[in-house]
Amino acid sequence: AGARGVAVAPSVTATPAVPAAAPRARRVPFSLGRAWSYARRETLELKRDPMRATMALLGTALLMFVFGYGISLDVENLSYAVLDRDRTGLSQNYALNLSGSRYFVERPPLLDDRDLDRRMRAGQLALAIEIARGHSVQIGAWVDGAMPVRAETVRGCVQGMHQGWLLEQAKHRLGQDAATSPATIATRFRYNPDVRSLPAMVPAVIPMLLLMIPAMLTALAVVREKELGSIINLYVTPVTRSEFLLGKQLPYILLAMLNFALLTLLAVTVFGVPVKGSLLALTAGALLFVTFSTGFGLFASTFTRSQIAALFVTIIGTIIPAVQFAGMLNPVSSLEGVGHVIGQVYPAAHFLTITRGVFNKALGFASLDAAFWPLALAVPVILTLSILLLKKQER
Repeated sequence: AGARGVAVAPSVTATPAVPAAAPRARRVPFSLGRAWSYARRETLELKRDPMRATMALLGTALLMFVFGYGISLDVENLSYAVLDRDRTGLSQNYALNLSGSRYFVERPPLLDDRDLDRRMRAGQLALAIEIARGHSVQIGAWVDGAMPVRAETVRGCVQGMHQGWLLEQAKHRLGQDAATSPATIATRFRYNPDVRSLPAMVPAVIPMLLLMIPAMLTALAVVREKELGSIINLYVTPVTRSEFLLGKQLPYILLAMLNFALLTLLAVTVFGVPVKGSLLALTAGALLFVTFSTGFGLFASTFTRSQIAALFVTIIGTIIPAVQFAGMLNPVSSLEGVGHVIGQVYPAAHFLTITRGVFNKALGFASLDAAFWPLALAVPVILTLSILLLKKQER
């Protein structure tokens, strides 16, 4: 039998399929989710830290009472005494006219120049009136100039009372009426007719507190992570600097707005300073301002490594410019040189214009638009500086 040929099929080795390369995930430059996670984390830390939470909620209210009642430029109940060298009926009439004023409280008469200098040097007198002896009454006023602002106010009150006394004497002794005199100056005060300190100082304290406390809390929040070492999460995760900083900032913006509402309520109910203008304009200005103040805290935290250093930098960068250059006590227009430049660009000066305009002058958006633009420009500037200066990796 012939052999039958059998066809053998060649063996085929199966080649495993090579998976296609997965497309690389595109990195998102800014993730709201990652920023929100830091905001939630910071909120939880605030809840678990009663000291910081108390400072964040009640710190501005307590300081509002301290500054609102403590900073007073009123000239009521100030001590004065008279050195009457003439001792005539006319000089006694002048002294009696002064004693009837609500601004001053009369003290025992002065004996001589030495007694005047001793009592004023000891702080017992804010004003001394000297009436010279002679055919025509000559009057001198010695004002304690240790506090220049108050001294100027005292001088204005004395000049006003002196002018009123002269007009009264001209009317009764010479038969002249004020209307027939060669020149008459009638002074009227608008927006604060009684020239009281509270209507002027309470709206000025609100910007200072909304600048200082939120900036301090935000700076401590970032520097605290550096001290504890939890800042390493920023270094080893895909979180960007902007997500980290804005996430840390958001809870303090909300807390600052809550403090703003509390301060406004205290101003109206406790201090008796009503909101005469647009509450919406005041709120919008406050939102821009607290965004800047918390941004300043972030800025201070970028180059400090301890909470003490962060507090020091924040206090220097907030309280001093707000009090000295923002127009809290002296108008920005009265400053010169570098101080005038700082007053023109510092955001607290513009928010102070908004608060005083809304509280005292019944202004709204239309009249305050020039103060909103600098605030709106300051926010991206301070946030950009903070993001650029924060290092993604410590060396």
